[in-house]
Amino acid sequence: MKTALSIILLSLSLLTVQTATASTVHAVTSMMATSMKANSQQQKLKVHSKEQALQLAKRQYRGKVLKVQSSRVNGNPGYSVKLLSNDGVVFYVKVDAKTGRVSRN
Repeated sequence: MKTALSIILLSLSLLTVQTATASTVHAVTSMMATSMKANSQQQKLKVHSKEQALQLAKRQYRGKVLKVQSSRVNGNPGYSVKLLSNDGVVFYVKVDAKTGRVSRN
């Protein structure tokens, strides 16, 4: 009876270790896939930083930059740039990071 109980307990212990290992492998695989996807997306972008977005916006639209922040543009990653025109009008420009396209709202 003790031997059977020992075998059952050992089997349960091994099953627990296998389940924990499988969970760990799944978690690591998931993190690696997310990292690879982010890296792949980063390589496809034409605009990689707020500074690049700012330069594109200033090149196309004259004015003082008040703020730059990350945003979604047409479903793509991008940036929203808040500008103050020379005649005192505040306006926003969207920069699509994937295409590099700049548009005024």
